[in-house]
Amino acid sequence: MPVVHDFNLEIGSLFGVTVYWYGAVYTLGFLGVLGWFTIRRRRLGWSMADVFEFASLMAAGILIGGRVFDILVYELDFYRADPWTALNWWRGGMASHGVLLGGVLGILVFCRWRNKPFIVTADELAVPAAFFMSVGRLGNFIEGGVIGSLTSVSWGVIYPDVEGPRHPVALYESAKNFLMIPILMVILRRFPAGRGMATGAFVFLYAALRFLVDEFRDYEGGWLGIGQGQYFNLVMAAFGLGILIWALRRPAATATPAPTPTRRVGWLRVVVFTFLCLYPLGIPTSWTRVNIEEIRGATASESLPVNGN
Repeated sequence: MPVVHDFNLEIGSLFGVTVYWYGAVYTLGFLGVLGWFTIRRRRLGWSMADVFEFASLMAAGILIGGRVFDILVYELDFYRADPWTALNWWRGGMASHGVLLGGVLGILVFCRWRNKPFIVTADELAVPAAFFMSVGRLGNFIEGGVIGSLTSVSWGVIYPDVEGPRHPVALYESAKNFLMIPILMVILRRFPAGRGMATGAFVFLYAALRFLVDEFRDYEGGWLGIGQGQYFNLVMAAFGLGILIWALRRPAATATPAPTPTRRVGWLRVVVFTFLCLYPLGIPTSWTRVNIEEIRGATASESLPVNGN
C-alpha cells in the first residue's frame, strides 16, 4: 500500500519561534562543515578561527544563494506581484542549485580574504558538501515540497492535494548523495586535496546522478518540455567532467604540511556562526509555503502534477 505523507513540518518552538524539520537540516549541514574542517584543519594549516570564518561564510553564501536562486528561477511570478515578501524567509523558498552556487561564492570570498588555495579548500569541502545535500533531501521529503512522478510501486507516497501515489524522489536523491560520501573519501585518500579530483568528482557525480534521479520527478514548470533543474544538472555534469579531465592532466604535487596558525576563535566568530545555524530553523519548506499551497489547491481539481524545486 502507498505511504500517506502526513508528516508534521514542525519540530516544536524555540524561544517562541516555530522550528521546522526542513530548516533544521541546514543547521545540521552547517555543523557538519564545521566538524569536518575542525578534524582536517591541521592538514590544511588552518587555525580554529579560520574554520569558524570559513563555516560562517559558507553558511551565509548558502542561505543567500538558495533564496535568491529560488525566487529568480522557480518563483519569480509569485514574488513579482509582491517583491517585498521575498524578505519573509520564514515563509520558505530555497533551491538546491542556488545552495551550491552560494557555497562556491562563500569559498571564493574566504580564500581571497585569508589567502587560502581555492582548489585545496574545494577538495576538502567535497565530503561535507555531499553530507549537506544528503540531509537536505531528507528535509525535502519531510516537508513534501519535492515529489516524483506517478507510480504503482509499493513504496509510492501520497501527498496532500497531489494526484495519486508518487515516487519518493527526495529519498532517492538523498540516498545517492549519501553513497557519494565513501566514494569521495576514497578519492581524497588517493588524490589529496589540491589536485582537484574530489571537486570534479563531487560536481560530476552530484549532477549526473541527479539528472537520472530527476527522471522520476515532476517539476512544477519547465523550459521546452524539460524541468528547469535538468538544464542546470546537465551544465553541472559537463563542468564537473571538465574539472576531472583537468585534474587528471595535472602533475601530482608534493604536499608540504603547513604550520598551524594560532589565531584564537574569539567570541564574535562563535556568535556569528551560532546565529547562522539558528537562522534557518524558521524556514518551513523549499517552496514558499503560501505559493505551493495556492498552486496545489488550484491544480488539484485539474489533476495536474505539482512539484517543488
